[in-house]
Amino acid sequence: MASIVSTQMFRYDLEESESQTMKNESFETICKDGVILKGILLMPENPKAVIQFNCGTGTKKEVYLSFLTYLAENGYLCCLWDYRGSGGPSSDNLGKCDFTFSDYGIKDMPAIKSFLNQKFPNLPYVVMAHSAGGQQIGFMEELNNIKGVINFAVSSGYYPNMPLTYRIKAYFYFYVFAPISVLLTGYIKAKQFGLMEDLPKNVVYEWRDWLEKEDYFFDKKFYGKTVPIGQFKNYKFPIHTYWTADDTISNEKNTKAFWKHINSEKEISFTKLTPREFGLGKIDHFGFFKRVMKDRLWQDVVYRLNRLV
Repeated sequence: MASIVSTQMFRYDLEESESQTMKNESFETICKDGVILKGILLMPENPKAVIQFNCGTGTKKEVYLSFLTYLAENGYLCCLWDYRGSGGPSSDNLGKCDFTFSDYGIKDMPAIKSFLNQKFPNLPYVVMAHSAGGQQIGFMEELNNIKGVINFAVSSGYYPNMPLTYRIKAYFYFYVFAPISVLLTGYIKAKQFGLMEDLPKNVVYEWRDWLEKEDYFFDKKFYGKTVPIGQFKNYKFPIHTYWTADDTISNEKNTKAFWKHINSEKEISFTKLTPREFGLGKIDHFGFFKRVMKDRLWQDVVYRLNRLV
Protein backbone atom coordinates (compact mmCIF):
# COMPACT_ATOMS: atom_id res chain seq x y z
CA MET A 1 0.00 0.00 0.00
CA ALA A 2 1.30 3.47 -0.87
CA SER A 3 2.25 5.93 1.84
CA ILE A 4 -0.18 8.81 2.33
CA VAL A 5 1.62 11.97 3.36
CA SER A 6 1.05 15.69 3.78
CA THR A 7 3.49 18.09 2.13
CA GLN A 8 4.26 21.79 2.01
CA MET A 9 4.38 23.90 -1.12
CA PHE A 10 7.79 24.14 -2.74
CA ARG A 11 9.53 27.49 -3.03
CA TYR A 12 10.37 27.57 -6.71
CA ASP A 13 11.14 30.40 -9.10
CA LEU A 14 10.62 29.65 -12.78
CA GLU A 15 13.18 31.04 -15.16
CA GLU A 16 11.87 33.59 -17.61
CA SER A 17 13.49 31.60 -20.41
CA GLU A 18 11.16 28.68 -19.73
CA SER A 19 8.11 30.57 -21.00
CA GLN A 20 7.06 29.31 -24.43
CA THR A 21 4.86 30.70 -27.15
CA MET A 22 1.80 28.57 -27.82
CA LYS A 23 -1.24 28.15 -30.00
CA ASN A 24 -4.76 26.97 -29.29
CA GLU A 25 -6.56 24.41 -31.43
CA SER A 26 -10.18 23.24 -31.14
CA PHE A 27 -10.92 19.54 -31.47
CA GLU A 28 -13.68 16.95 -31.45
CA THR A 29 -13.52 13.26 -30.62
CA ILE A 30 -16.10 10.49 -30.40
CA CYS A 31 -16.82 8.21 -27.46
CA LYS A 32 -17.45 4.50 -28.01
CA ASP A 33 -21.19 5.11 -27.66
CA GLY A 34 -21.13 7.77 -30.39
CA VAL A 35 -21.28 10.86 -28.18
CA ILE A 36 -19.13 13.72 -29.50
CA LEU A 37 -16.86 15.56 -27.05
CA LYS A 38 -15.35 18.96 -27.76
CA GLY A 39 -12.44 20.87 -26.32
CA ILE A 40 -9.31 22.88 -26.95
CA LEU A 41 -5.62 22.03 -27.03
CA LEU A 42 -3.16 24.56 -25.64
CA MET A 43 0.05 23.66 -27.43
CA PRO A 44 3.54 25.03 -26.70
CA GLU A 45 6.26 24.79 -29.33
CA ASN A 46 8.25 22.09 -27.53
CA PRO A 47 5.95 20.26 -25.12
CA LYS A 48 7.41 18.27 -22.23
CA ALA A 49 4.23 16.22 -21.71
CA VAL A 50 0.49 16.03 -22.35
CA ILE A 51 -1.95 17.01 -19.60
CA GLN A 52 -5.50 15.72 -19.72
CA PHE A 53 -7.43 18.21 -17.56
CA ASN A 54 -10.72 16.88 -16.17
CA CYS A 55 -13.05 19.69 -15.07
CA GLY A 56 -15.41 19.84 -12.12
CA THR A 57 -19.12 19.16 -12.53
CA GLY A 58 -21.28 21.84 -14.14
CA THR A 59 -18.29 24.17 -14.54
CA LYS A 60 -17.44 26.12 -17.68
CA LYS A 61 -14.07 24.96 -18.94
CA GLU A 62 -13.08 28.61 -19.40
CA VAL A 63 -12.78 28.85 -15.60
CA TYR A 64 -9.53 26.91 -15.94
CA LEU A 65 -8.19 28.64 -19.03
CA SER A 66 -5.81 31.11 -17.36
CA PHE A 67 -4.27 28.36 -15.25
CA LEU A 68 -3.77 25.97 -18.15
CA THR A 69 -2.42 28.76 -20.34
CA TYR A 70 0.23 29.27 -17.67
CA LEU A 71 1.07 25.55 -17.74
CA ALA A 72 1.29 25.64 -21.54
CA GLU A 73 3.62 28.64 -21.39
CA ASN A 74 5.82 26.50 -19.15
CA GLY A 75 5.98 23.69 -21.67
CA TYR A 76 2.94 21.49 -21.03
CA LEU A 77 0.46 20.62 -23.76
CA CYS A 78 -2.93 20.96 -22.09
CA CYS A 79 -6.24 19.45 -23.14
CA LEU A 80 -9.27 21.29 -21.77
CA TRP A 81 -12.60 19.70 -22.65
CA ASP A 82 -16.31 19.43 -21.78
CA TYR A 83 -18.15 16.36 -20.51
CA ARG A 84 -21.15 15.07 -22.42
CA GLY A 85 -24.16 17.33 -21.89
CA SER A 86 -21.93 20.23 -20.78
CA GLY A 87 -20.32 23.26 -22.35
CA GLY A 88 -22.79 23.94 -25.14
CA PRO A 89 -26.12 25.76 -25.46
CA SER A 90 -28.99 23.91 -23.78
CA SER A 91 -31.65 22.50 -26.05
CA ASP A 92 -34.34 19.86 -26.25
CA ASN A 93 -31.56 17.28 -26.59
CA LEU A 94 -30.37 17.97 -23.05
CA GLY A 95 -33.84 17.25 -21.74
CA LYS A 96 -34.13 14.01 -23.69
CA CYS A 97 -30.67 12.49 -23.18
CA ASP A 98 -29.98 9.67 -20.72
CA PHE A 99 -26.44 10.70 -19.73
CA THR A 100 -25.41 9.80 -16.19
CA PHE A 101 -22.79 11.24 -13.85
CA SER A 102 -20.65 8.10 -14.00
CA ASP A 103 -20.53 8.40 -17.80
CA TYR A 104 -17.90 11.08 -17.21
CA GLY A 105 -15.39 8.54 -15.94
CA ILE A 106 -16.60 5.41 -17.71
CA LYS A 107 -17.02 6.88 -21.21
CA ASP A 108 -15.77 10.46 -21.54
CA MET A 109 -12.38 10.41 -19.81
CA PRO A 110 -11.26 7.27 -21.70
CA ALA A 111 -12.29 8.84 -25.01
CA ILE A 112 -10.16 11.91 -24.33
CA LYS A 113 -7.22 9.78 -23.28
CA SER A 114 -7.48 7.65 -26.41
CA PHE A 115 -7.63 10.77 -28.59
CA LEU A 116 -4.55 12.28 -26.94
CA ASN A 117 -2.60 9.01 -27.02
CA GLN A 118 -3.19 8.72 -30.76
CA LYS A 119 -2.38 12.37 -31.48
CA PHE A 120 0.69 12.63 -29.22
CA PRO A 121 1.97 9.05 -28.81
CA ASN A 122 5.53 9.96 -27.83
CA LEU A 123 4.84 12.45 -25.04
CA PRO A 124 4.64 11.57 -21.33
CA TYR A 125 1.06 11.59 -20.06
CA VAL A 126 -0.27 13.34 -16.95
CA VAL A 127 -3.82 13.67 -15.65
CA MET A 128 -4.81 16.83 -13.81
CA ALA A 129 -8.26 17.20 -12.33
CA HIS A 130 -10.61 19.33 -10.30
CA SER A 131 -13.33 17.92 -8.04
CA ALA A 132 -15.37 15.23 -9.86
CA GLY A 133 -12.71 15.15 -12.57
CA GLY A 134 -10.38 13.48 -10.09
CA GLN A 135 -12.99 11.34 -8.36
CA GLN A 136 -13.79 9.28 -11.44
CA ILE A 137 -10.32 8.59 -12.88
CA GLY A 138 -10.49 5.04 -11.51
CA PHE A 139 -13.46 4.24 -13.75
CA MET A 140 -11.13 4.45 -16.76
CA GLU A 141 -10.05 1.02 -17.97
CA GLU A 142 -6.67 1.96 -19.45
CA LEU A 143 -4.29 3.90 -17.21
CA ASN A 144 -1.00 2.26 -18.15
CA ASN A 145 0.98 5.21 -19.50
CA ILE A 146 -0.01 7.78 -16.85
CA LYS A 147 3.07 9.27 -15.17
CA GLY A 148 1.10 10.83 -12.35
CA VAL A 149 -2.03 12.69 -11.25
CA ILE A 150 -2.34 16.16 -9.75
CA ASN A 151 -5.70 17.00 -8.21
CA PHE A 152 -7.49 20.02 -6.79
CA ALA A 153 -10.32 19.61 -4.26
CA VAL A 154 -10.96 15.92 -4.95
CA SER A 155 -13.05 14.38 -2.18
CA SER A 156 -16.44 12.95 -1.36
CA GLY A 157 -19.25 15.46 -0.86
CA TYR A 158 -21.20 14.10 2.10
CA TYR A 159 -23.83 16.67 3.07
CA PRO A 160 -23.42 16.44 6.89
CA ASN A 161 -19.69 17.21 6.51
CA MET A 162 -20.47 20.55 4.87
CA PRO A 163 -21.04 23.81 6.80
CA LEU A 164 -24.71 24.26 7.61
CA THR A 165 -25.27 27.28 5.37
CA TYR A 166 -23.77 25.53 2.34
CA ARG A 167 -25.59 22.29 3.19
CA ILE A 168 -28.90 24.16 3.03
CA LYS A 169 -27.97 25.52 -0.42
CA ALA A 170 -27.06 22.00 -1.57
CA TYR A 171 -30.34 20.57 -0.28
CA PHE A 172 -32.25 23.31 -2.08
CA TYR A 173 -30.45 22.68 -5.38
CA PHE A 174 -30.78 18.87 -5.34
CA TYR A 175 -34.16 18.35 -3.67
CA VAL A 176 -36.18 21.45 -4.59
CA PHE A 177 -34.75 23.27 -7.61
CA ALA A 178 -33.64 20.20 -9.60
CA PRO A 179 -36.97 18.27 -9.49
CA ILE A 180 -38.96 21.40 -10.34
CA SER A 181 -36.63 22.23 -13.22
CA VAL A 182 -36.88 18.69 -14.58
CA LEU A 183 -40.66 18.84 -14.33
CA LEU A 184 -40.76 22.09 -16.32
CA THR A 185 -37.92 21.61 -18.82
CA GLY A 186 -36.75 17.99 -18.70
CA TYR A 187 -33.28 18.95 -17.41
CA ILE A 188 -31.63 21.06 -14.70
CA LYS A 189 -31.81 24.56 -16.15
CA ALA A 190 -29.53 26.21 -13.62
CA LYS A 191 -27.31 28.54 -15.64
CA GLN A 192 -29.75 31.43 -15.91
CA PHE A 193 -30.08 31.44 -12.11
CA GLY A 194 -26.32 31.50 -11.54
CA LEU A 195 -26.26 28.15 -9.75
CA MET A 196 -23.98 26.29 -12.19
CA GLU A 197 -24.09 25.19 -15.82
CA ASP A 198 -27.19 23.39 -17.15
CA LEU A 199 -27.02 19.61 -16.71
CA PRO A 200 -28.95 16.48 -17.76
CA LYS A 201 -31.30 15.20 -15.08
CA ASN A 202 -29.64 11.80 -14.59
CA VAL A 203 -26.24 13.43 -14.08
CA VAL A 204 -27.66 15.45 -11.19
CA TYR A 205 -29.75 12.63 -9.76
CA GLU A 206 -26.86 10.15 -9.66
CA TRP A 207 -24.62 12.84 -8.17
CA ARG A 208 -27.29 13.53 -5.53
CA ASP A 209 -27.47 9.86 -4.60
CA TRP A 210 -23.70 9.65 -4.07
CA LEU A 211 -23.69 12.78 -1.90
CA GLU A 212 -26.10 11.11 0.51
CA LYS A 213 -23.39 8.61 1.52
CA GLU A 214 -20.17 9.47 3.33
CA ASP A 215 -18.36 6.85 1.24
CA TYR A 216 -19.78 8.44 -1.91
CA PHE A 217 -19.89 5.94 -4.83
CA PHE A 218 -17.79 3.52 -2.77
CA ASP A 219 -20.86 2.88 -0.63
CA LYS A 220 -22.14 -0.69 -0.91
CA LYS A 221 -25.35 0.62 -2.47
CA PHE A 222 -23.40 1.67 -5.60
CA TYR A 223 -19.91 0.19 -5.72
CA GLY A 224 -19.77 -2.84 -7.99
CA LYS A 225 -23.50 -2.48 -8.63
CA THR A 226 -24.51 0.80 -10.27
CA VAL A 227 -20.86 1.74 -10.91
CA PRO A 228 -17.93 -0.55 -11.77
CA ILE A 229 -15.24 -1.54 -9.26
CA GLY A 230 -12.70 0.19 -11.48
CA GLN A 231 -9.02 0.64 -10.67
CA PHE A 232 -9.21 2.73 -7.51
CA LYS A 233 -7.32 0.12 -5.49
CA ASN A 234 -4.71 -0.51 -8.19
CA TYR A 235 -3.22 2.81 -9.24
CA LYS A 236 0.43 2.56 -10.29
CA PHE A 237 1.37 6.25 -10.30
CA PRO A 238 1.96 9.02 -7.74
CA ILE A 239 -0.98 11.24 -6.85
CA HIS A 240 -0.89 14.68 -5.30
CA THR A 241 -3.99 16.53 -4.13
CA TYR A 242 -4.28 20.19 -3.15
CA TRP A 243 -7.14 21.07 -0.80
CA THR A 244 -8.06 24.20 1.11
CA ALA A 245 -8.96 24.75 4.73
CA ASP A 246 -11.99 26.86 3.77
CA ASP A 247 -13.48 24.59 1.09
CA THR A 248 -17.17 24.10 1.82
CA ILE A 249 -17.28 20.83 -0.15
CA SER A 250 -13.80 19.28 -0.20
CA ASN A 251 -13.03 19.98 3.43
CA GLU A 252 -10.85 17.78 5.63
CA LYS A 253 -13.61 15.33 6.55
CA ASN A 254 -14.76 14.78 2.97
CA THR A 255 -11.19 14.57 1.71
CA LYS A 256 -10.39 11.80 4.18
CA ALA A 257 -13.70 10.06 3.43
CA PHE A 258 -12.80 9.72 -0.24
CA TRP A 259 -9.09 8.95 -0.12
CA LYS A 260 -9.38 6.15 2.42
CA HIS A 261 -10.71 4.08 -0.49
CA ILE A 262 -7.75 4.73 -2.82
CA ASN A 263 -4.54 2.75 -3.14
CA SER A 264 -1.49 3.22 -5.35
CA GLU A 265 1.89 1.57 -5.75
CA LYS A 266 3.38 5.08 -5.55
CA GLU A 267 3.03 7.88 -3.03
CA ILE A 268 -0.32 9.57 -2.40
CA SER A 269 0.31 13.04 -0.98
CA PHE A 270 -1.61 16.17 -0.03
CA THR A 271 -1.00 19.88 0.36
CA LYS A 272 -3.36 21.86 2.57
CA LEU A 273 -3.74 25.52 1.58
CA THR A 274 -5.04 28.33 3.77
CA PRO A 275 -6.32 31.69 2.53
CA ARG A 276 -4.09 33.52 4.99
CA GLU A 277 -0.84 32.24 3.45
CA PHE A 278 -1.90 33.82 0.14
CA GLY A 279 -3.19 37.01 1.71
CA LEU A 280 -6.74 36.15 0.63
CA GLY A 281 -10.14 36.22 2.26
CA LYS A 282 -11.00 32.86 0.74
CA ILE A 283 -9.90 30.17 -1.71
CA ASP A 284 -12.81 27.73 -1.33
CA HIS A 285 -13.54 25.24 -4.14
CA PHE A 286 -12.48 27.25 -7.21
CA GLY A 287 -9.85 29.69 -5.98
CA PHE A 288 -6.94 27.50 -7.14
CA PHE A 289 -7.46 28.73 -10.70
CA LYS A 290 -7.50 32.49 -10.14
CA ARG A 291 -4.55 34.56 -11.33
CA VAL A 292 -3.74 35.67 -7.80
CA MET A 293 -2.40 32.13 -7.24
CA LYS A 294 0.13 32.38 -10.05
CA ASP A 295 3.24 33.32 -8.09
CA ARG A 296 2.85 30.63 -5.43
CA LEU A 297 0.48 27.77 -6.18
CA TRP A 298 0.83 27.65 -9.96
CA GLN A 299 4.61 27.62 -9.69
CA ASP A 300 4.38 24.77 -7.22
CA VAL A 301 2.24 22.82 -9.70
CA VAL A 302 4.83 23.32 -12.46
CA TYR A 303 7.56 22.15 -10.12
CA ARG A 304 5.63 18.96 -9.37
CA LEU A 305 4.97 18.42 -13.08
CA ASN A 306 8.67 18.77 -13.85
CA ARG A 307 9.45 16.11 -11.25
CA LEU A 308 6.88 13.73 -12.76
CA VAL A 309 8.10 13.87 -16.35
